Parts: sequence; structure tokens; C-alpha cells
Amino acid sequence: MTSHDPLGDVRRHTALEIPVQSETVVATRYEPLDSDGPSPALLMYVPYHQDDLTTYGAYDPLCLYFAKHGYEVIVADMLGTGSSSGFIDEPFTRREGIEPAAIVEWLAEQPWTTGRIGLFGKSYGGITALDAAAQQPDALDAIIPIHTPYQGWRNAYSYGGLFEFLTIGMDWLTLMQALEAKPASIRDADGEWLPRWQNRLERSRDQPPWLLQFIDNEPHESYWEDKNIPVERIETPTLAVGGWRDPYTQDTLEYFEAIDAPKRFLLGPWRHQMPHRGRESAINFRRRALEWFNHFLRDEENGVMDEPTISYWTELDGGGSSAGQWRGRETWPTVCDEDATDRPTNGETIYDKTDDSVSFALTPTGLVSPSEYKSGKVDAEYRFDSTVGQSSIDPYGVSFEPPATNDDDVRSLTFETGPLDSPIELTGTGNVTLRLEASVPDPTIVVRLVDVSPDSRGTLVSHGAIRGKYRKGLDDPEEMKPGTEYNITVPFEPKSHVFEEGHSIRVAVGSSYFPVSLPTPRQGSFIVRSAPATPATVWFPGRQMNDVEFDDSIQMPPPDERVPTSAERANGSSSWTTSRERVSNRVRTVKRHSLDVDLPHGRLSREATFEASVTADDPSTATAQNEMTLRITTDFGEFEITASNYISTDLCQLETTVGLDGDTMFEQTWCQ
Repeated sequence: MTSHDPLGDVRRHTALEIPVQSETVVATRYEPLDSDGPSPALLMYVPYHQDDLTTYGAYDPLCLYFAKHGYEVIVADMLGTGSSSGFIDEPFTRREGIEPAAIVEWLAEQPWTTGRIGLFGKSYGGITALDAAAQQPDALDAIIPIHTPYQGWRNAYSYGGLFEFLTIGMDWLTLMQALEAKPASIRDADGEWLPRWQNRLERSRDQPPWLLQFIDNEPHESYWEDKNIPVERIETPTLAVGGWRDPYTQDTLEYFEAIDAPKRFLLGPWRHQMPHRGRESAINFRRRALEWFNHFLRDEENGVMDEPTISYWTELDGGGSSAGQWRGRETWPTVCDEDATDRPTNGETIYDKTDDSVSFALTPTGLVSPSEYKSGKVDAEYRFDSTVGQSSIDPYGVSFEPPATNDDDVRSLTFETGPLDSPIELTGTGNVTLRLEASVPDPTIVVRLVDVSPDSRGTLVSHGAIRGKYRKGLDDPEEMKPGTEYNITVPFEPKSHVFEEGHSIRVAVGSSYFPVSLPTPRQGSFIVRSAPATPATVWFPGRQMNDVEFDDSIQMPPPDERVPTSAERANGSSSWTTSRERVSNRVRTVKRHSLDVDLPHGRLSREATFEASVTADDPSTATAQNEMTLRITTDFGEFEITASNYISTDLCQLETTVGLDGDTMFEQTWCQ
């Protein structure tokens, strides 16, 4: 089946079949009609159904953009998903690199390509791009992974070992549960779609859904051993993309450092979204990506390697707004703790400062320079409050100004500077070292770094969270002994931010970042201590400034308004509400979104509600109820697929139903 782009210069081929081992990958091909002869090809390999959600939804404008500039663009269903054959028993295994690498070699042999291939994609599409590059296929000449983790467990757990409740457990895994049961919306002429789909449904009855697999396997367990991409093997030129408000910024920094190839890093203020659709600073990312591919797939001398190694956005005016500056540097500064984090506390922590840094000690009077901490001790007990977090969240998929953190801050231990006499810049990856004694063996420890404006409004700058059990690292779990004091280092998320004159710096210590993370379930308390000889200390690469001026500023081109960034056939809406019930002190967070896609071969709609709640004095009450319904209308009939799940600390129950024209044809419940 083929169709033309409305502008007439791209032909869309659906149901392109690609042999991979003994299976068949099905893809959509965007063919550039204005090209003379074969073209280089770009591949995106994802599990999100290339016959509707991907190629007629959010990714369509980018695919069209590349095709209109002379590239063959291939969007392929991962084996075991969508229209492709096969099954997926576990996600993120090395097959997800082997398969796209095989497709790269197949594309290189087609008469309509030049034999030079690139890979691109966001999130899962970035994972398969990195994984394919690690296989070192001969025909792969460049990749662009966007907002991408490279370690399997990071698709479920944070660096501190906390389950990613909101983005993974509630949102993404509900989507994947629904997509697993969704039939193809384009029917192939031979009718292969029907047995593939029916076999996949029946197999799913005895196969634990991904959510159950993730919850049942903590990050140190053997389930994750074969799910880390060997990024050190990558020799393919790489344009890496990350964002301050995306979960995978640290991951991007780590794999970027490991890659030994021509590379550049674009680091902006974005959530889990494309840089040309960013709220604070939308840039002409599509042009930048095109130039990357032009340089490495067409040998075009266009200056991409003359750009700074790292182009990054520094926040101003409290953060979370369009006030900021693009800058360039060659390396990313990091403050590292070289000692074990739970060694005896009667010594000084030694830090390796790879760049200029600023530090603050936690004192009875607030945050001060460690050299100024002369007297007094902090001996502050904090009783866990599991509701802290929802006033510090700036979720992706919903557009609103960052919330004020004040409601979270009053429920935390806080330490604060006075109004600053001169600006302080923090750029890099910092940490905080706490002297901490807990009443439970596996507490959740969360530290938030907050910019307080002159009118006392708090805005989140960065945060770090860790389970006490994983204080020595995810590969060395060990519970804490209640009543025993430990030095615990909590790494912050990377950031570049200026605390301006008149603003204050606040550090808030608590036991929750709900509903982003699922707190450990035992109620209790911890004691934070600090003294002049052994201070609890915040370190961050940075400097004190005379004024807010940068000698490393760079210009980033604005988006090209002439080229649409939104899919012409898709329309959606979203909402985000939070509330607190004062008597029970229970908080509730609800995220809703809807999507309608007008397909050439029918119609697709998606409705979803994700709801999480917890009470302040009992982390074991944390629950989530999530539901997503997909409706696909074609000449075959109307399918309705509903995925719902309930998550709590002692029960996880999932249910999937599939109906055709009002009759239920599949129903399955899984419990754990």
C-alpha cells in the first residue's frame, strides 16, 4: 500500500517486510520523490506500532522532514510488537541491538539506498540505536539517540534504586500492556496480521507482563544482567540529546563519555520531548539532526564538528522559564566522592573536584560555607512524610509552569542561605553527603535543591534520591542497622542553573518524591547530624559570579516556523491535578490524556487516566490505579483494548480486555 504526502514530494509505503533471522519485521517507508537515484536511509526501530501511533502521530513530522530532505526513512515495528512477527518474553535484551543491526545491513543492500544508514529515535528508539551501534554493523554511519537510558534496570529503577512509579509503573507500562494486545490497524493482503495477533494474545496469558517482571526484580538481581548496552563498543558518530527535566540525563552523560567516536552532546531544559517542541527553549533541532546525518552519510562539510562538544542551557530567573542562555564546553564537570559512603564518620570526606566548585555545610542557622561553620550542631530528627514530592514535579506530557515547592519544603528538613549578595552558578553533577541514622533498615532519602525567589517562591533546581539499602551502590545491597550512623552520599541530577542576586539557596531533606518514586514501605524516621568537624555538606561544580554574564555563550537557531512540528492527523489533550485531603493527610495526583488520530485507513483514539495516592504517615499506603483504552476503527470493525492495573506495596493486579464490535474476545488478569 502506498500514499503520497500532502505536499507531493514523499511517498509513504506501508507494510514493507524485512526478513530478520527467521522472523519478519514490518515497517513504513517514507520515500523521497525528489531524489535522483538511491538515497541514504534512516531507521527508527520501536515497539509503538508503525501503522498508526508512530507514523501518523508525534513522529510523523520528523520523518517527513528527513524524507523531504532526500532520505529514505524506515519506521519499523520491533519483532514481537505491532505488525511484525515473533514474541518478546523480556524487554531490553541484546536481541534489541542484533535485530536493528540486521535491518541496517538489509537496507544497505536495497537498490533504493546508497548503502549508508543512520539510526535515530527517542527513548526506546534511542535504546535500539545505541544497541545496534554496539553491534558495529558495517553500514551504520551515524546515530542520534534522544532521551535514552542505556542500562536495562534504568527502565524501571532510579540510580538510587527506587522504582520509577509515575513515568514507568503507571504511564509507560500501562501503554505497553495495551499495545501488546492491540492488533495491527493495516491488514496485510495475505492476512498474516490475524494469526500473529491471536498467537501473541494467547501467549500473553502465561507470560508475566513487563510491569510484573520489573516489580519482581530489584536492580541488583540477575534479571537485569544481560540488559545493559555495551556502549563502550560504539564506534559510530553519535549526536546525543538530553534534558534537565528528563529522567535520563545522567544516563546520557555516562554513555556519551564511554563512546569513542566523533560525538556531540545537546543538553537542554527539556522534558521527555523533542528539542524542537521544548517549552523553555525550542530550537531548530531537526535542522541540526539533518546536518549531523548529512555530514556522516553524505560527506557534507557543514561545520557540525566545529560545534562545542557539549552545548547546554543555563537556567536564569529561578528556572523553568524562557530566561536562560545557551553555552558550550568540552567536558562535563562532576564532583565525586572517592570514599565508601558508609565508612566511619570521624573523618573528613575527600572529594575529587574536576572543576571549580561551591560547597555548603548544613548548620543550625542554615547553609553556610564549610569554612564558616565554627560552632553549633545539627541533630534533627525527621519523621517520614510520604506526601512530599507532588509540589516539586514538572511532568512530561503535560504543559504548565513548574509548581512552587513550598508545600513540599514545609514538610521537609530545610537548610537555607540568606538572600545572595552576588549570583552563584551551579553547572555539573553534584552531591550531598549526610551523616544519617535511621530507625528502619531501608529508608528512602530524598534531597531537593531549591531556588527561592525574593518573594519566597521555591522552584526545584535538582534533586537526588536513594534507598538506604543501596547506599554503597546497586551491585552491593546491604540494609542499614537501625540506630547506627552512616555517611550517605546522595548524587544530584545534572544541572546548569544560576541562583541570582537576591535569591536564596534551599536544601530540603525528606523521605519521599511521590509519585515520581515509590517510597520504601516502612514508616519511621531518621536523624540528620552535622558539626564543624564533620559537616553534612552539599557540593556542586560552580562558581560565584560578579554578574550574570558568560564568556562561553553560543547561538542556537530558533525553530523553523515554516515546517510544522505537530502531526497533521493527530490531536490530543492532557491534564494534571493534585490535591490533599486535610483530615487523613492523603495526597492524590491524577494525570489524564487523550489522543485522536485520523488514519487514512480508519481511526485511532486513546484515553488514559493515571491516579496515585498516599498518606503522610504510612508509605505502605502508596497506590496507583491506571487505565488506558485504545479504539481502532477500520473496515474490519471496531476494536477496543483496555489495559488497567492496580499497584500497591503488597498487591499488583493487571487486567487486559479486547473487544470487537462490542463483543469481548479476550480477557486476562495477572496478579502478584
